[in-house]
Amino acid sequence: MITSFARLEDGTFKRGIDRPEIKGVLAGETNLLWLDLEDPTEEEIDIIREEFDFHPLLIEDCIASHSHPKIDEFKDYLFMVIHSCYHYKDKREEDALDIRELNIFIGPNYIITYHNGHIRAVSSNRKRCEKSSHIMRGDSDFLLYNILDQLIDNYFPILEEYGERLNSIENQILARPRPELLERMFSMKRNIMTMRRVIGPQRELISRFGRGDYSIVRHNNRPYFNDIHDHIIRIYEMIETSRELIVTDMEAYLSSVSYKLNEIMKTLTIIATIFIPLTFITGLYGMNFRLMPELSWKYGYLFAWGLIALVTFLMLAYFRKRRLI
Repeated sequence: MITSFARLEDGTFKRGIDRPEIKGVLAGETNLLWLDLEDPTEEEIDIIREEFDFHPLLIEDCIASHSHPKIDEFKDYLFMVIHSCYHYKDKREEDALDIRELNIFIGPNYIITYHNGHIRAVSSNRKRCEKSSHIMRGDSDFLLYNILDQLIDNYFPILEEYGERLNSIENQILARPRPELLERMFSMKRNIMTMRRVIGPQRELISRFGRGDYSIVRHNNRPYFNDIHDHIIRIYEMIETSRELIVTDMEAYLSSVSYKLNEIMKTLTIIATIFIPLTFITGLYGMNFRLMPELSWKYGYLFAWGLIALVTFLMLAYFRKRRLI
């Protein structure tokens, strides 16, 4: 599906640009064209392949959709690969994180976004264009800023959600550690590390726009990209904090399990220690000797039970005095 918007030299705004009109829009230096290709067909891919002078390898990168974040600079345009992030709350933790690739061609008077699957930052800006042409009143770099700004900001609610989940897991660990909590932490750790691998390279990509490494970005728009870079730095710090929290929670889980195991072993040891003299007493009076003392005594049976009770009481008192129970 192709969605297209154009701001023309006379100040008019148009939605739905036909293929024959593309050349005419690009011919006007003060025009601005935005083509968004979402799950495009082969015929729709041919539009950017034939109407724009892009390197064939870039088209292959778009179709393959397995690139790392990067920026390739060419004479008249830039090609950028960046990733969006979405978290499905209704899915299992290991399947909840969805990373999708967004390919962007940036020219002096056009933006082309290519992606497989829905990307919230793109669709929300499409809706903004349908309601108002404000974000296309500037140049291509200002439109790029609006897309990247929302794409990066979508990481914040995900990391805040992870922070709340980690706090909940930590409280459950302190109350009752269970193996499923450890599984959840491992799944969250994998998701956090995936975001870290994605966000890390994007810090440098965005900083290049703010430094003015590319002439397509006007000087007056550089502060906008510096603002996005600040957001990425915050996101990366939140990711590092979440990663450290997961490690801490894992250590707390192992410590809690170890503590509970020690408590169980201590209890079993105390019980075994109490039963050692009792076993000795019952074993002693269980020996089959005819001339054994107390064997023919009228109160011998009661005496044995009394001795068992006395020994048990004395040992319990000893353990309590030593604060072992």
